[in-house]
Amino acid sequence: MKCPSVCLVFLLIVVGCAQTPQRVYPIPVWTPVLPAPKELPRADGYFDYLVAQIELRANQIDAAVEAYRGALKREPRNPLILTELAALYVRQGNIEGALKMAEEAITHDPFYEPAYMLLGQLYAGLGRNRKAIESYEQVISMNPSNENAYLLLGALYAQEGRFGKAMEVFDRLRVLLPDNPVALYYKARVFLDIKFYDQAESVYQEVLALDPTFENALLDMAYIQEVTDRNRDAEKTYQRIISFNPGSVQAYTRLGNLYMRQGKADEALEQFGKLLKLNRKDIESRLKIGIIHLQQKDYEAAIRDFTHLLKDQPQYDQALYYLASTYEEQGDMDQAVLSFRLISQNSPLWLTAQVRLALLFSRMKDYESGERVLEEVIAKQPDAADAYLYLAAMLEEQEKYAEALKVLERGIQVAPQEPDLHFRKGVILDKLNRKHEAVDAMQKVLLIEPRNAHALNFIGYTYAELGIHLLEAKEFIKAALEVEPEDGYIIDSLAWVYFKLGQYRKALETIEEAVKRVPRDPVIHEHLGDIYQALGKTRQALEAYRKALEFQHAEPDKVRRKMELLQ
Repeated sequence: MKCPSVCLVFLLIVVGCAQTPQRVYPIPVWTPVLPAPKELPRADGYFDYLVAQIELRANQIDAAVEAYRGALKREPRNPLILTELAALYVRQGNIEGALKMAEEAITHDPFYEPAYMLLGQLYAGLGRNRKAIESYEQVISMNPSNENAYLLLGALYAQEGRFGKAMEVFDRLRVLLPDNPVALYYKARVFLDIKFYDQAESVYQEVLALDPTFENALLDMAYIQEVTDRNRDAEKTYQRIISFNPGSVQAYTRLGNLYMRQGKADEALEQFGKLLKLNRKDIESRLKIGIIHLQQKDYEAAIRDFTHLLKDQPQYDQALYYLASTYEEQGDMDQAVLSFRLISQNSPLWLTAQVRLALLFSRMKDYESGERVLEEVIAKQPDAADAYLYLAAMLEEQEKYAEALKVLERGIQVAPQEPDLHFRKGVILDKLNRKHEAVDAMQKVLLIEPRNAHALNFIGYTYAELGIHLLEAKEFIKAALEVEPEDGYIIDSLAWVYFKLGQYRKALETIEEAVKRVPRDPVIHEHLGDIYQALGKTRQALEAYRKALEFQHAEPDKVRRKMELLQ
């Protein structure tokens, strides 16, 4: 068995999977409809109403509000004045006042459509979706041809996860607007949100048959093509968008990201270069160009990219982080340390940067500085479980097991549900030869994660090593293999249990499978030698022991003694 150790290497995630379209439905902005003559204020309020219109055209919102209030004093029950004043309150940020005005409007006129439309948006903005849905349904019952009400209602149903209802609404809109692709587009988005990619793609094709340049539909199509591993089709779709819209920032960005994920550095650089021609201040594209140069190990170019970016944005944390990473890869540790330290504590990257800094000191064998960095992190963020893990790993690397154990116990006090802390505690206790306590620690891992394959394997292997609970050990290891059936180390553990049970032929069959998966592990070859020896196959046992030594067994003297006994 081989226990997973805390890796002292931090992997940079440059570009993740295809960019998921946000569940954001383009919502039409509410605008007051032109009032019918019968809705206009009476003569005594009409002057103030006109003044309000004049102020509104001049964008004098506060003055327009005062004029509307004047009109409202003369006609306090007029739904048009109440609704338009509510809309102005929204522009002022007075949402509570707007809601009060719009609700009052429908008490005076229960069939005033613009008030219900405004209320729908107000309720939705406040997260009161049920009330918003009721408002839009009321509008549709009064005016079945109100296109915006269908769009807003369908979008709300989709955002609530009520996809069947959303489909019904968009289908009704489709009947209302048979030649308009918008209703179909929203229907496709619902399929996309529930990951019914085939259905979504089919509906998008209908959208594009009506409007071949519907950019949002094409962007969503390209996303589907990416997540279904049709990268070449996605490239063509992005290029199609660019052919009719050379200024499409989204198409260039997504195409560039796609090339990055495929490892097509030159093609990605070309796309981000085009984005910079559209906007020289596009810091995201400038950052990605630097990351590509870093991936290509063109360190001088990467340093130049990040440094120039930092001249314009001195506190840009991602640029500082990748600049530090570049210096580290280049071997300029002093500059790497300086750059990591420049990342502000307010940055989301600060904790990651501090861990990287500590690991950098560890690589330089400056453990004291690395430990100090992590202790400072813990002092500032006591609940940062990773800081305890990395500090314990650093102490473990120096064989300071008792100190590492104390650090892990501190971490468990602040993060008792963090399984990795309990797992590392078990590993350290095992190294201190406190086997039963190590098993107790692993049992706590299983209370948090019952299918943690490594904890299951650890317990089973430890029982086998101790020669106790062997049938229970076999069940633990078989449970681990249900989670990780191809893990050679777990297969080795099962072979070792069979060995301890005296089932040598079964042990041999099993460990041969382990060797296939992990052909250069010294402990597995030692186990193989022990099994051959038990079967009386001396020559094969000696060969297995020789390989254990060849692959740098941690206890070579123990292996040599086994060989001497056979010679």
